[in-house]
Parts: sequence; C-alpha cells; structure tokens
Amino acid sequence: MSVEELRTAIENICIDIERQKEVLKTLETSKSRLQSQLNAVLDPVERLPLEISSEIFVQCLPPLPEPGAHHLPILLLNVCNSWSRIALSIPTLWTAIHVQFPRLQGFEKLLEIWLQRAHNRPLSISLHGTFEASIATILSRRAEQLENLEINHDQINAVNVDPLSGIGPGPFPLLKSLTIGSVLNQAYPSLDPNSILDLFHLAPNLVECTFYWVLIPADELPRGLRVLPNLRHLRFGKSLPCLADIELLRYLTLPGLQTLAVSVITSDDDSDEEVLIAFLKRSSPPLQKLRICENGSGGPFPFTKMEECLRLLPTLTHIELWDPSDDLVQKLFAILASPSLLHLQSVRMFGYWGDVPPTSWAVLHHALVGRRTHFTHFTIKCLVYGSSDTPYIKQPDAEICDAFRQLVVDGMEIFIGYEGQNWISV
Repeated sequence: MSVEELRTAIENICIDIERQKEVLKTLETSKSRLQSQLNAVLDPVERLPLEISSEIFVQCLPPLPEPGAHHLPILLLNVCNSWSRIALSIPTLWTAIHVQFPRLQGFEKLLEIWLQRAHNRPLSISLHGTFEASIATILSRRAEQLENLEINHDQINAVNVDPLSGIGPGPFPLLKSLTIGSVLNQAYPSLDPNSILDLFHLAPNLVECTFYWVLIPADELPRGLRVLPNLRHLRFGKSLPCLADIELLRYLTLPGLQTLAVSVITSDDDSDEEVLIAFLKRSSPPLQKLRICENGSGGPFPFTKMEECLRLLPTLTHIELWDPSDDLVQKLFAILASPSLLHLQSVRMFGYWGDVPPTSWAVLHHALVGRRTHFTHFTIKCLVYGSSDTPYIKQPDAEICDAFRQLVVDGMEIFIGYEGQNWISV
C-alpha cells in the first residue's frame, strides 16, 4: 500500500474507534440509568418519604461528627447518588462537627462548605488541638448561629492566644453551651477576664459554661457586675496554683444557677469563702449541685464557713469536695446529722486524710440512717500519692462497717476506702 492509502486506512480506523467510543459511552449512560432505577426499586431508603429517610440519616449521626470519607455524614455522600441527594438536602446533618487538629492544608475550605450546608441552622462545634486563627475567623462569621462551642487546647507553647477574642466580637444570641479548656491538664493560654464577662453579655441565652485548666489572671479582673438570669451551670476545673477562678464570682449575679463547681485557694484568711458566700447571698440561686476543690496551692482546705454556706443552699441535692481538711470532713458529717439540707441525695469527698475518729464514723452512720428514705449515695475516697498504694485513711471498725453494709443492702450506695478497695462492699 502506498503512503496515502496507509494514511487513509489509519484515519478510517480512528473514525471507527471514535464511533465505537460514542456507542460505549451511550451504553455506559444507559447502564448507569438502569442501575439507578434498579437501586431505586431495591433500596428501601429511596422508597421512603423524604421526611422519614431524612430522620433515619439524622439518627445515625454521632453527637459531633468528624470530617472524613469514613465518617458520617460524608460517608453518606459516597454510597450512591440517591443517598447523596438526600444527605445534601438535610441541613441538620451538617449542623455539628468535631475537628481534631492539625488538619491538612485546605481544611478551611472544607469547613466553609460543611457549614454552608447547614444553612442558617444552630451550630455545634468542637475543636481539639492548637487553636488556629483561620478557624476563628470562619467561626466569627457564624457567631450568630453558634449554639454549642467547645475548644480544647493541647499545645502549652501557644500561651498568647485568647479564643474568646478570636471568635468575637459577637453577638452570640443562640449560644447555650461554652467549654474552654486543655485536654492535657496543662496551662491553657490566659483568658482576659473582660473577654469572659463580655461574652456573658453578648450571649444572653447561655445556659452552661465550663472552663478547665484555664488561667484567669487575678490582677486583671475588671470592675462591674453582670446579671445572667439564664445561666444554669457554671463549672471551673482545677486552675493552676494562686489563680483562683472563684474571683470571677465577685462580678456575677446568677439567680437561676443550679450547678456550681469552683476551686479555692488555701490561705490564712477566708477571702475565697467570703467571695462565695457573698455571691450566694447576692444571687439566691436554686442551687442543686455544688463542687469545691482546693486548687493545689496549699494543701487541704478547711472551709471554716461551710455551715454558713450550706444554710444559703436549702435546695442542694449533691455535694462534692476535693481535698477537704480532716476538720471539714468531720464538720460535714455533723451537718449531715442535722435536720438541714432536706433535699440532699449525694455526698462525695476525695482527698488525703489521716485517721477519722470512730466517733465521727458513728455520727456519719447516724446521719445516713436518718436520711435513708431519700439519700442515695455517699463516697469518701482516699487518694494516694504517685505510685504508692498505701492509703492515708484507716478502715473503720468492723462493727461500724457492718452497720454501713446494712444500709447498702437496703439500697444506698456507699464507698469508703481508696482506689480499688471499698471497705463497705457487700
């Protein structure tokens, strides 16, 4: 064959190949369409009304979904076109996200798309890792949608970042729950107390607020009082020595508070106790749960004004004390034996004690017997130092242990001992 004939033959073959490609493309399209139709017939989700299939998808979600191909809701997008279409039509699927940092480059764009799919619905966002300014910028544009926000920092070297300022300036009309802390029990970057109080002002519907391992410099505390009628739960985790978060209570009035957890500084004066009592008198809250811990600055705390404090809390149902002094433990036993705190259901104490006198155990037993109709739980757990397995509390006499066990048989939960050893177990 001549050169021209060869070229013509090749061109004809190329034309045939393109023709066959078009035929194959048509067949692939037909196959895909028929497969979709078959899936629609066989897929029970496709046959359901959109309202029901949407609810099924929503119920499959974890509380805080993670972004990723193997996690809901993105996993739903990869099942089939039908499921993808349903998932993209449900804003509720995209209203919550848990982000573990560090993330790959370009994550900001993914987060923007995720939040856009939520439309104008309230958002729940959890951030774990180094707090990044770029993420704060994205959240600041969604400030009016934030309903639940959790920031857990795990980098001790980023000490100059204030997440509240980064996410501001607000307002936060839907914000109901805020948590800021450190996942490694290390110092979180200092929070400007003014930022905290400003947030309270900008989030009038805040119901629950938790700070743990957060530095709140006492010398920067502002002046001025904030009244927050909707705040129900305020918790401060253990701060670093000499930075007592209880100082913030000087500037708050919380008439609806039901849960309070604070740390106090052990000192020669009663300044922290006075702050707490003044706060309770000013707020008159219907408090149900109270947790007080010593913040590590000076050993067990005596809380000499415990009786006065508890007299202000007739609605109290749960008390939890961390590292109370021996005197405070015995004082609380006596309070339990008195006719006060009629609604009390549970007392838990954790610390490093010496001997509890036999007479005090007898007082406690008498108190629990008198409250057995409504009291459900009592714990006094001795902590041990480091790798030591020797408790700093002696087992009560056998007779009093048997008396406590009878209360357990009757339905009360009682723990007296140390980790791994409950002397009152039946």
